[in-house]
Amino acid sequence: MKRPPQIPLNQFQLAILLNDDEKQFYNAVLAENVFCRSCAGSVAKGVTVTEIHLTDLNDLLVRGNCKVCKGLVARTFEFGDKKAFYDRAMKFRKDIS
Repeated sequence: MKRPPQIPLNQFQLAILLNDDEKQFYNAVLAENVFCRSCAGSVAKGVTVTEIHLTDLNDLLVRGNCKVCKGLVARTFEFGDKKAFYDRAMKFRKDIS
C-alpha cells in the first residue's frame, strides 16, 4: 500500500487537526522538551516554529529555531498511532485534495 505524501501545514490547519489535549501536549513539548545541539540540552525558552509537516505516517514533524541560540531544531510528534488523530488526518488529506 502506498503511503500518503508529506504535506506542509499552517497554524490554522494544525489547529483543526489537534484536539485540546494534543494542543496542550504540543505546546508543552515545544516550550521545553526539544533538544538543541548548539545549547547541548533542552531548549530553555522554547522554539520558534518555522515549518510543520504532516508526515506520511500521519505524525507531525516540526522544524524551527531555539529561542536562545537560534540553532536549528526539529521534533516529531507521533500522533499517527492514535486512531482518533489518524482518522482526522486522513479526513484532512481527503478534504484538501
